[in-house]
Amino acid sequence: MSPPRHVVVIGGGFAGLSCAVALADRGLRVTVLEARRTLGGRAGSFVDEATGEVVDNGQHLFMGCYRETLKFLRAVGTDGLVRFQKRLTVDYLRGEFRARLQCPPLPAPWHLLSGVLTLKGLHLRDRISLLRAAPALRRLRAPSAVAALEGISVSRWLDRMGQTEGLRRWLWHPLAIATLNQSPETAPASLLAAVLREGFLSRADDSRLGLATVGLGDLYADPARRHIEARGGAVRCGTPVVGLALSGDKIEGAITREGESIAADAFVSAVAPAALARLGVMGLPSERYDLFSSSPILSVNLWFERPVSEIAPFDFAAVIGGRAQWLFNKERILGGHAGHLSAVISAAGDLAERTNEEIARMVIEDVRACLPVARGVGVARSMVVRERSATFAASVQTEPLRPGPRTPYGNLLLAGDWTERGMPATIETAVRAGHRCADLITR
Repeated sequence: MSPPRHVVVIGGGFAGLSCAVALADRGLRVTVLEARRTLGGRAGSFVDEATGEVVDNGQHLFMGCYRETLKFLRAVGTDGLVRFQKRLTVDYLRGEFRARLQCPPLPAPWHLLSGVLTLKGLHLRDRISLLRAAPALRRLRAPSAVAALEGISVSRWLDRMGQTEGLRRWLWHPLAIATLNQSPETAPASLLAAVLREGFLSRADDSRLGLATVGLGDLYADPARRHIEARGGAVRCGTPVVGLALSGDKIEGAITREGESIAADAFVSAVAPAALARLGVMGLPSERYDLFSSSPILSVNLWFERPVSEIAPFDFAAVIGGRAQWLFNKERILGGHAGHLSAVISAAGDLAERTNEEIARMVIEDVRACLPVARGVGVARSMVVRERSATFAASVQTEPLRPGPRTPYGNLLLAGDWTERGMPATIETAVRAGHRCADLITR
């Protein structure tokens, strides 16, 4: 492929925008085509008309190991809007019992091992099972050890390591569901192992958690648009691409719903598998795309009639044994409405068809079960945000089918969290895939 002058990027989420920004910084003219009316894709934000607050369509945690993500945010000037912990700290709630995982200032992986071993709520047998698993976990520093786990599920791997139910409840299951958006019985052990290798086994700072202090639109979507347009590019929202015009083994143009064909020298598809399949151009046999189903995430926003700082004295906390897995104090995180609390339910396929009222009621019950102060406080407003295709449904069957960036078409590349074999469907994976495509185009 000769050096391109114009690149069309289909999709305006983390993968597409990070790719487009990298290309624009290298002097290429970029056109981003996004089907939705706003940028951000599955990680965007909107204004709630009732409260005037910016609401994300899903709460996201960042990690210190998100190097490509931080590189992207530095490029658009917003890396300072993510606030990181000094050391990995997680609050846990189980009923009225509260515990805190607080890692000491030790090198990895001893910081995590020490933090878990001193976590209240674990029995002696739980701590012993973690110590027995330590040699196997340390071996994950070698990529080959991670790849060897591709054919088994998280649950089966935990069985092999003799992990107790208590340790699964407090450590492994919350980590797996939060990072893989899939049940431990289904998710590939190789993806959880990749999370451990990248986030917990190399440097202690890699495991620190970070929160965006603004909505996702202000964190990366709008800044990326301004960055691209300032360099001569274009960002077009509300422009669904319904097909690709072919000429032999090359793509000539992206065809929009209005029938416009947008020509370019190179194309990057940064959309989900189902959306790519609808374009009629595939890098895999078409029947295999059916295996790439979606796994939903539900975000439940509650506005209490009392400041959340009086109800939930933390930035975020893991809920053990509830339908909601995480609670986020939006008052402390964003400095917004005093009563705003957000809950996240990952791997929510069994709840996706419930009514908003049912889902909100479940979460309110969870909140009142573990935060006693909330029991006497009314809820002025609730909002359920359904991201039905939040991530692809990772499984042992789909992992070998993830295609990587290249396609049979010489000037079409694939980006997105679902394309990168061996990596979980996270923001970092999406950005890494976007940057990889930019490198391949400009190489």
